[in-house]
Amino acid sequence: MESFLTTHETALRSGVFFTLLLVFLLLERARPRRRQSVSANHFIGNLCLGIINAALLRLVLPGGLVALAVLGAGDGLLGLLALPYWLGFGLSLVLLDLTLYWQHRLFHRIDFLWALHGAHHGDRNLNVSSGLRFHPGEALVSFAIKAIAVMVLGAPVAAVILFEILLNGASLFNHANWSLGRADRWIEKLIVTPDMHRLHHSRLDDESRKNFGFFLSIWDRLFASYQAEPKNPHETIALGLDTMPLDNLAATLWHPFKSRTK
Repeated sequence: MESFLTTHETALRSGVFFTLLLVFLLLERARPRRRQSVSANHFIGNLCLGIINAALLRLVLPGGLVALAVLGAGDGLLGLLALPYWLGFGLSLVLLDLTLYWQHRLFHRIDFLWALHGAHHGDRNLNVSSGLRFHPGEALVSFAIKAIAVMVLGAPVAAVILFEILLNGASLFNHANWSLGRADRWIEKLIVTPDMHRLHHSRLDDESRKNFGFFLSIWDRLFASYQAEPKNPHETIALGLDTMPLDNLAATLWHPFKSRTK
């Protein structure tokens, strides 16, 4: 697997991303969970944020997290433990996901970080493009946290590649406005689903501080931040922020400088 992931990294990243983007776009229209209208400007604005963030992170570190994994190969906690490769590989995926869970909780607790993350929560029409809607400032802070985690762990290169593919895919999956029907509750026992994550985007303050997970759903149950159902039905739950009424690129970029309170 390592050879396959490292050899075909670029093709895998782009192939999985664009395939899932197209699939979830079609599913949103075939099996929508909520009745909502997403304008072309809204979708394009979110897509532009994804492009801006990808370009920015490549400028900061051209090789990305993979370059750091190459530099730290054999070092870190996994190197000290001298675990079998397969175990270190799996443990890296789990611990990196756990890192993102706690990162997400911090973004909701610290005012400076919430000012950045609030731009993502401003989306009132949650859809697949919302999985790309992150402020460049948040993208930089998140990258720094993940970079530290990769170096501390000494995560294998292939594990880092797979983790980033899973992370990008999960972001598209759990923001998409599509219905999994009864399967949602069963899938949610393992990974974060659209219904589980939609509750986190509720405009109600107590609900927006629940369901922080990105991929594995176990962390919310383990650390007492899980809520099964919103107070209002998913079809009518109010999403977004009162402080950010406009769903466009300019409003998203300006949000951290406009409000620092939740």
